[in-house]
Amino acid sequence: MSKNDTLKGHEIFKSLNVEETHKLSTFSSVKKFNTGENVFECGRPCTHVFMLMSGSVNLRLPGSPAEFSIVVSKVNKGELFGLSPLLDSKRYTTTAQCESDAEVLAIEAKPFRELLKGNCPVAMDVLNRTARIYFARYLDVLGNLQAVVNQIPLMR
Repeated sequence: MSKNDTLKGHEIFKSLNVEETHKLSTFSSVKKFNTGENVFECGRPCTHVFMLMSGSVNLRLPGSPAEFSIVVSKVNKGELFGLSPLLDSKRYTTTAQCESDAEVLAIEAKPFRELLKGNCPVAMDVLNRTARIYFARYLDVLGNLQAVVNQIPLMR
């Protein structure tokens, strides 16, 4: 499948027209990562938005190798991650670590944001879809946290 088809087929990019999709593909590239390798690290400058094409990636907190880290979300095939630059964050808030060998589509954040600035309705649609992804992950984390808390015996 071509980069254009991959991009146009994803829900977050559906509002882009053919020309915008083609332009987006010019600053996108496919990258391969090995098991255990980081796609990006918590606290590092945001440079790309990613789409998982194959394999599996875990989003981890706090992300520092010297600290205990926990998986807060598992990224599945076709899902976007590393979305912080779309919300004007300067640094990634998690570490994306490959659970297995992975292939990702890396989209350069700066030209992507510039593309969105040129079309306000598309930008609003992409940002709304980005917010929905964040909110769904937030609800998953809350549910997982609640399950952990429910395991703790309470004293009465």
